Amino acid sequence: MRVHCGIFLISAVCLAQAPAPSISFEKKHHDFGRIFQDQKVSYKYKLTNSGSAPLQITDVMTSCGCTYTVTGQRRVQPGESTFIEIRFDPAGMTGSVHKSLEVISNDPSSPNTLLTFEAGVVREIMPSTTTLFFNGVSRADSVSSNIRLESGDGLPIVLTDIKIPGAPYLSCNPQNDGGDVILNITLDGRLIPKQSFHGTDILTVRTTSKKVPLLHFSVQWDVESIITATPDRITWTGAPGQEFRTTVSLRHSRGRPFRILDAKSTSSLIKAAGFSKNSALEQKLDVVLSPKAKNGALHEKLTIKFDDPEQPKLEIGIVAILR
Repeated sequence: MRVHCGIFLISAVCLAQAPAPSISFEKKHHDFGRIFQDQKVSYKYKLTNSGSAPLQITDVMTSCGCTYTVTGQRRVQPGESTFIEIRFDPAGMTGSVHKSLEVISNDPSSPNTLLTFEAGVVREIMPSTTTLFFNGVSRADSVSSNIRLESGDGLPIVLTDIKIPGAPYLSCNPQNDGGDVILNITLDGRLIPKQSFHGTDILTVRTTSKKVPLLHFSVQWDVESIITATPDRITWTGAPGQEFRTTVSLRHSRGRPFRILDAKSTSSLIKAAGFSKNSALEQKLDVVLSPKAKNGALHEKLTIKFDDPEQPKLEIGIVAILR
């Protein structure tokens, strides 16, 4: 029995001392610091086989469109080193970027090793936003908002031209703030055409920057409804072959009487009924979906016309899902 125990003990010791590779890195994280969008960068992670058997790099997987190269041998002998070079192209990115790559090897204790890198990607000019929203604008007042143009290279931003074509109700007043520029944008509701209730305009800014000579901003707006609908959106769900009906109440926010001149839907299956053409402070109408509607989904719109010069029409979205 003592002989057998000795054999087992020797076998266990032999197994424990079996040669094995061991992967180690000089460092697993790299910070590229501040880089520009058109500035491609690279870094080499130094890999060493600290074990007692050959280390085999079987694969390297990246978390983005960046590329890599194993600059030395994929089979690394004990005590030897190689490099994994990562190349990162920040085109189209802005701000703090964090990426990773996974190194897969035959190291029994660490078959998957994660390497990471980060960078602060900047442009010569960095807008705080590219889209500005003005919601519920009063036709009797004006509203303002701003966009900051931040200098990414530390040099003062210089503007040469600002245009908002076809939008006399919009104006832009630039203001210097150190090396940055603040675009103060004002929407004057009194100048919005009476027949317009929402829109999108393009603000174009020209600069002296060679890398960012033009900047385009979308200005989206809608005016407040003087005549409001309850509900302001209709949704029907159910089985086909039955009639659906919703009553809509209409009120004038300024307490003026108004008349419904017409109400039409974008679908022949949806009709407006039961409304009076007499002037009143509140109007009601029934929106009806015909039982002829088939199985499926409808996305339609009801347009109601009024005699009010400030709001000649109102649109109500209608969704019907029939199963």
